[in-house]
Amino acid sequence: MTEDPKVLLLRFSSLGDVVLATAAARAVKEQRPRAKVFLATKAAFAPLLEGQPDLDAVWPLEPEGLGALVWRARAQRLDAVVDLHSSLRSRAVSALAGAPVTRWESAALNRRLRVRFKERGLAEPAPVYQRYGQAALKALGLRPDLPVPLPRLAVEPAAAAWAAAWLQAQGWGGEPLLAVSPGAAWATKRWPHLAACLRDLAKDGKLRLLLLGSRAEGPLLEALCADLGALPLPPLRADAETSDLRRLAALMARCRHFLGHDSGPMHVAEALGLPLTALFGPTVRAFGFYPQSAGAAVFERDLGCRPCHLHGGDRCPLGHHDCLAGLRPEPVSAHLRQALGLA
Repeated sequence: MTEDPKVLLLRFSSLGDVVLATAAARAVKEQRPRAKVFLATKAAFAPLLEGQPDLDAVWPLEPEGLGALVWRARAQRLDAVVDLHSSLRSRAVSALAGAPVTRWESAALNRRLRVRFKERGLAEPAPVYQRYGQAALKALGLRPDLPVPLPRLAVEPAAAAWAAAWLQAQGWGGEPLLAVSPGAAWATKRWPHLAACLRDLAKDGKLRLLLLGSRAEGPLLEALCADLGALPLPPLRADAETSDLRRLAALMARCRHFLGHDSGPMHVAEALGLPLTALFGPTVRAFGFYPQSAGAAVFERDLGCRPCHLHGGDRCPLGHHDCLAGLRPEPVSAHLRQALGLA
């Protein structure tokens, strides 16, 4: 393959997977700096990736269908297509794109066996971001065991300016900010002791909480604010504002630390280089979505019932939710105090 190949990465959803796909772009650029790397994703995620240093263009998958995406791919005369999704739609696009196709190793069977047999006797696959990068390297005819860098996101300058102005308008006085993402797509991924932990952290007025979520998570943030009660520094709440994911990233980048669950915002935080603390319940490290950066810490419980679901679930199969309900707030709060320099 030439030194300046044209490579299309396909990852349509979800937020965390799309962010992890930037590792594949980085892997390509590190080995082939002159390569042109395009990434196709759902229109909702495309703005976050536009202007990223490792992507030459982002192609939004519009609601009207795949035809425009296929036409665009064929017009580029691609050298390689890397399918990081392996869905019916990504397979259709890759089959019609007019270039050789490489698919990532999803290890879906390994995850299903873990749910069924609770980890017993199973090899642990590489993290998802590494498998994304390995697929991209293989597509270029390179050794797949070359190093794969972590995902990376840069903050758009206009979004950074918006975040600075928004924080000032909310009365932020420069105190340390803790980005908190209370949501997760599945109810069993949410930590029931989050409010207690945050109350303890913010009770002395040395820390400001920045509560982040989508517009749909507005009721969740409202309930959290009610549970927090009166604090010396009232929490800053950004849910309607962060429906634009560029603004979500820009606000996170102003924070000193991130606290959240096994969810898309956790991966955004890590790709921004933000130190983070994550809470894992029904899912486990071997699924491949564990944070990998040096500034990441994970709190979880070693229980025989984990993992109980591929993604989470609306309710605990055993009715107790011990994986997160049994995770007390005190050790998490103590860790965060030290990490934030408040100890």
